[in-house]
Amino acid sequence: MTEEQARELGRKSGREAGPGFVTFWYKKFDLENTIKTIGKVTSEYGRNFSFDSSFDGKTHVLVMRHESGKNASAYYAESTRAIFALLGLDCRIEENEDQVTAHVDALPSSSLLPPLKPSTTIPKLPGLTGPQITKQNPTS
Repeated sequence: MTEEQARELGRKSGREAGPGFVTFWYKKFDLENTIKTIGKVTSEYGRNFSFDSSFDGKTHVLVMRHESGKNASAYYAESTRAIFALLGLDCRIEENEDQVTAHVDALPSSSLLPPLKPSTTIPKLPGLTGPQITKQNPTS
């Protein structure tokens, strides 16, 4: 398998199997459960790689260490990038022959959100000063 074939397989796996894999184990496809799946299921149960993670309040750093070579790194990098893209999250990848490090921003990617429209003010209607509260007398 070439490195590009490994990358394509990783992209396909992340896009097509990733969300189903996360929801199978944790019932909801979100950031927290995706990180848990990578760490617990893929690493610990599958023993594909060793996994470490940290969070600084803005960015999750996920480190996947393995001894499977550059094609495995290519696969893990693209699979990780693809699954976080489905969540609308930025994912920056560093990779070498035995490790992939993913930096995942906790906030949605601005490139995937629609542009904000300028705020408009709601005009006040004449004669309206605010909410009107009427007191009702209970009937006995």
